[in-house]
Parts: sequence; C-alpha cells; structure tokens
Amino acid sequence: MHRLPLLLLPATIIDAPLLLVPSSSSSMVSIPALRLGSPALLATRRPPRWLRCGGGAAQRGMAFSVEAARRRLEGDSEDEEGEEDKRRGRAAERRLRAGGSAAAAAVAAVGSGELLSIPGVGPRNQRKLVDNGFEGVAQLKQLYRDKFFGKYSEKMVEFLQSSVGIIHKNHAESITSFIKESVDEELKDSDSSKQKKRLTFCVEGNISVGKSTFLQRIANETIELRDLVEIVPEPVAKWQDVGPDHFNILDAFYAEPHRYAYTFQNYVFVTRVMQERESSGGIKPLRLMERSVFSDRMVFVRAVHEANWMNEMEISIYDSWFDPVVSSLPGLIPDGFIYLRASPDTCHKRMMLRKRAEEGGVTLDYLQGLHEKHESWLLPSKGGGNGLLSVSQLPMHMEGSLPPAIRDRVFYLEGDHMHSSIQKVPALVLDCEPDIDFNKDIEAKRQYAQQVAEFFEFVKKKKEAPSEQTSTGKNRTNPQIMLPPKGGLWVPDGRSPFSGSAMNLDFRRAMSSYLST
Repeated sequence: MHRLPLLLLPATIIDAPLLLVPSSSSSMVSIPALRLGSPALLATRRPPRWLRCGGGAAQRGMAFSVEAARRRLEGDSEDEEGEEDKRRGRAAERRLRAGGSAAAAAVAAVGSGELLSIPGVGPRNQRKLVDNGFEGVAQLKQLYRDKFFGKYSEKMVEFLQSSVGIIHKNHAESITSFIKESVDEELKDSDSSKQKKRLTFCVEGNISVGKSTFLQRIANETIELRDLVEIVPEPVAKWQDVGPDHFNILDAFYAEPHRYAYTFQNYVFVTRVMQERESSGGIKPLRLMERSVFSDRMVFVRAVHEANWMNEMEISIYDSWFDPVVSSLPGLIPDGFIYLRASPDTCHKRMMLRKRAEEGGVTLDYLQGLHEKHESWLLPSKGGGNGLLSVSQLPMHMEGSLPPAIRDRVFYLEGDHMHSSIQKVPALVLDCEPDIDFNKDIEAKRQYAQQVAEFFEFVKKKKEAPSEQTSTGKNRTNPQIMLPPKGGLWVPDGRSPFSGSAMNLDFRRAMSSYLST
C-alpha cells in the first residue's frame, strides 16, 4: 500500500466535491475534497504560481497538470510524455501572463490617444485620469466648464493634484493650460459664428425722443419685428444703483456735472461693455441696443467737454483708452444705426411729461446742443471735417438693392471725425416728431416696423455678399436720393411733418447742397 499525496485543487474549483486518487488496484476512487479555504492547508503548502492566476487559461493549465500528476502516480515515467506536460504547463503560464497584461492594457488604453496628446500626461498620469473618470479630453473640458471656468486656473491645478493624484505641479499646470486654451478657442469660434449670423443695430436719438416707445411699442409688439428682434434697453438701472451702497451716479452727474461728468461717462462705457456681454448669447436674428459707445463719444462726451464739465486732461485721458478698447471689443461695433429724429422742443416737452427725477435740471439749451451733435454725426452734409459728416455716394448695385420705402433715408457714415470701426456703416433715419398714439394708430406702428424690417434685410444681404470695391471711383455713381414727398422725413399718411421747423429746413438745405455736387 503506497502512501499517496493529496492533490490540492486550484482556487477556481475550491467548491469541487471530490478528489480522485488511484487505489492499489489501479482504479480511481473518490474521497471528499478538502476546501482550499482552510487556513491550515494554505499555511502548509503554497500553490504553484500558475494556480494563483484566474481565467480560462488557468483552468486549462490546471487540467494539464492534473493529468501529469495522474500519470506520475500511475508510474508513467516516460520522458517524452513528461516533457510534453512540462511544455504545456509553461505555455499555460505564458498565456495567463499575456492575458493579464492585455486586460490591464485594455483598461489603460481608454482615451489614450487623446489623453497622451495633452502636455503633462504620460502613462502614469493617464492611468490616474482614467481611474478618476476622465477618459478623454472632452471630460476634462467639461470639468473645466463646470467648476473652474471664469476662475483662477490654479484651482484646477490644485484639483488635479489633490483629487486626481497628479504628483508634479508642472504637469498639472500643463494639463490645465491645455484644457483652458482649448475651451477658450471653442468659445471664440462659437462667438464668431454667432457674430456672423446675428446683426446688431444701435438705436440713437436725443433725450426723450421716444427710444423707449419705439423699442417697446414698435419693435416688441409688431408682427414684422417681434420674432426678429431682441431688445437691449439702455442700462439706466445700473447707473442708478452702483455698488453695495447703491450710489446713483446718474443723479450725481445731473446735480454736479462739473464734478461727476468724467466719472459718469467712464461708468457709462463700462456698463455698455457689460450689457453687450450679457446680451451676446441671444438667438434672435436682430439685436436692438439703445444707444452705443459711439454716441457716448460723439454726442455726450463732446457736449460735456464743450460745457467745460470735462477739462482738457480728462478728455485726453478718455480718448487715450477709447480707441484701443473699442477696437479690441468687436461686439461693441454695430452692423447699422437707427436714428430717431425729433426737434429739441418736442424732446423737451416729452421729458417734462415723463418727469424722471434725475432729469429735472436738463434745459432746452442742453437738448438743443445734443440735437446738433446728433445731426452732425449721423445726417449727411457737405464737407467732411470739423465734426461734419461726409457720406459716401451709393454704389449703383446698392441703390438697386435698397427698398423704395427706405431709399431716401439710408445713409453711410463717413468722415474724419468718425471712428474707423464704423466707417461705411449704414444708418436709417426715422422721423419721431409727431406724437402718435400707437394704441389707436396701428397702421402707423406697422409702417415704422416695416421700415426697420426692410433695413434689416438690406444690411443682412450686404454683409452676406459685400462689395469688393465699394469705395473705388469706378463703382460710384451720382446718388439718386429723392426728398420725401411731403418735404420732410417719412411720417405715416395723414400726419403733418414738422415742415416749418428749423430742423427740417436745415435738413433740406443740407440735402440740396449734397445733391447739387
């Protein structure tokens, strides 16, 4: 009777009920199997290395080894079969190793093509990123947008070190810099796309000319415009409530213009930049903004300077930053202007009716000065210097593209006094002299809206197919601008234009002089 050793089965079959061992009669007998989970057995004999691996290859290796053990126990000692068993065992072990390495590589390879392209990401940092759920560049960009956009990039650097486990700070900084630049570039491309598809008109005019009425009652309530237009009113509320102490800089300016003119005009510019950014994400095709940084400079800053409320040093400081800042912020530059025109007397009467507290000290003379500056900026007149506007003649193909209803009231901004960014920008002039009850006169409201809609279509087509040589002499022709049939600017049928006013006479004189050249 030989003493036969017990064969320990691998961990993959620890629940097998039987062990097979040969008896003295060369037949197999079964005995209950010992569970490999027994601490005594595990302490007395350590399984071979191939038994400590998992998977189907381990089971195949185990089968080969069981067969080899059986042969040895039966006295089968032929060298060729023993060598074959050894080779099979070694092959099984190699397959197990290769399978484990392939599995690990498969896990690490998730997003590797992208992640390894990021500066600061090597195999180790890649593994840490993948383990934390960042399997590609897209996930890192989303992390930046959700948690760190608009904040100091050091916050993301700290996150990568403390939460992801990036050891070296320069690696975390490189990753952060790459992701930030990628997101910024995407946003820039998105803004450029929106800028191409969306137009912005700035609505200009004197104090109390009727800008709010125009924006709310015409642009917001008519079928022609309500689905086309997003309205951005002047940020008066920001001027009336500044900082935690709720300062009213508008009231301070009107109360002490000598003291607060420069401060107020600076803050007006800042709030217009804020307002442009806040409204830049709109989806409607046309954005109507109440006034612009250009009317601030060409009308209101000029007015306070001429009134000696802003001294030479202050106007020089204002001009020193105005041009470069505007040139670096393309969102401030409109695609067109809409000039709402009314006499200073009419504006003064409307101002008295609305009784805005801050405007109590605004005089008729001040409104007259503002009116003259609007006229010299936006309306055509002969000569191009000293603050007077010289309008480029309309190329022939543009004459034909202007709708008849607005052909006599669309002009192009040009002149030595004009900021370079708005040279050749078109302007539509609308007459706001008559007092119209838009609750009753629906037809008048519709006609105003129709003119704005036609101006929008004209500017849109012009931007989609710009002229290659709009300023060359061969493309110029004498303008065929017809004066309005009633002797003034357009007004709804049945309304009397202010034909006898000094403003209308000045306009007719300027137009006659322009047409005679």
